[in-house]
Amino acid sequence: MSPPAILDIGQLQRVANFLGLGGKLKSQPTVRVGMLGASQVATYAMIWPARRVPQAEVVAVAARDGNRARDYAKEHGIPRSYGSYEALLEDPDVDAVYVGLPNGLHGQWMRAALKAGKHVLCEKPFTANAEEAREVQDLARSRGLVCREAFHYREHPLMEHLRALLGSPSLVVCSGPPGCQEASGGVLGRLRSVDVAVLIPKWVFGGANIRFQEGLAGGAAMDAGCYCLHAIRSLVGGQPVVESAAAVMAPKSQVVDAAMSGTLRWLEGSNTGLGASFRASLQHDGPLPVSTIDVRGDRGHLHCSNFIMPVFGNVVRLTTTAAASETGNVNGSGNAASTTVNRVYGSGESTYYYQLSRFVRDICRVKDASKNGDEGALLMASTILLDDATDSIASMHLVDEVYLAAGLAPRLPSAKASMIQPVDPAIQ
Repeated sequence: MSPPAILDIGQLQRVANFLGLGGKLKSQPTVRVGMLGASQVATYAMIWPARRVPQAEVVAVAARDGNRARDYAKEHGIPRSYGSYEALLEDPDVDAVYVGLPNGLHGQWMRAALKAGKHVLCEKPFTANAEEAREVQDLARSRGLVCREAFHYREHPLMEHLRALLGSPSLVVCSGPPGCQEASGGVLGRLRSVDVAVLIPKWVFGGANIRFQEGLAGGAAMDAGCYCLHAIRSLVGGQPVVESAAAVMAPKSQVVDAAMSGTLRWLEGSNTGLGASFRASLQHDGPLPVSTIDVRGDRGHLHCSNFIMPVFGNVVRLTTTAAASETGNVNGSGNAASTTVNRVYGSGESTYYYQLSRFVRDICRVKDASKNGDEGALLMASTILLDDATDSIASMHLVDEVYLAAGLAPRLPSAKASMIQPVDPAIQ
């Protein structure tokens, strides 16, 4: 059994890694990244991990306010700053773009980046809705560019560990027609239920936060909820349908959800009949964030805590049962239970480090395939682009279905939403 996190002396090093301390010398050449948006999220999702990923380098940042971009660049040691997103996209020394803007602006600026020939890593949720996700990914594949939704948690060894325990087929789960691979059940045998919760305390985001603004495609299902839905898909495979959903509306809003819960079910494939549930909130009453996964099967129960930010402490509790005949207990009857508790940290790097490492590695693979024309390399590059497209479109489709089941409309891109309700230009 692992020691309590408070006694784990490696935690100090993991926190230092998260903060980007002690980075290695940059390899040459690097993937040069420009950031759209001078936000706090960009700081810990891109700037800090880039200091530790030798193949990545943040070379530019853009904001609508040129002074803000300049101050942010100076604070973080970024060589160039721009007072418009368009100007950054015109920079020939930028290879890839990180989009950390409000939800409703993701699709617009991903399209602009792709048309400018830049690879894209976009914060979740990928777009405002599934229709927009298809448009963006069609463009990315036509241009041969990596365009990925930034579900950072999935890149961490913790998620790999959970998937291995459950017999999940691959990192990117097939979400197409019947016949897709699905989880075999692994050590838990046939899966019976999957429950995921992501709860953010109400003190984290004030009522004026962009996450509560209709014109910026806000809502709990778009934020905490998309983590829940993606984790369920990633662990089980296939494409479930939404059976039910219920929203708790944000104060003074009839459109934006402050919390969302729901149930899913698989109607086809080896997991037919399997049910899942999720709870997502941006107004949780508890003092600390909660992100948990619970999976039950014929042979036991798996509980994982803090799956989104495992670097700050995580627990994987696995309880399995086996028939007496399987344990060799010929004199006994019934089931024997066994419980193990582990913490999974891999090399001690953050989820964002693993995410950025994979992103730049895949960019290099796609570039090299295009340059060399090797048949095997081209097939790998095509698979990378297809997997990104499949995953992000399936994620947004499920979010759309949750809103419809809750009696709400799927979100709109800000350009369309502004026709209904003006968007504050200061946060575009």
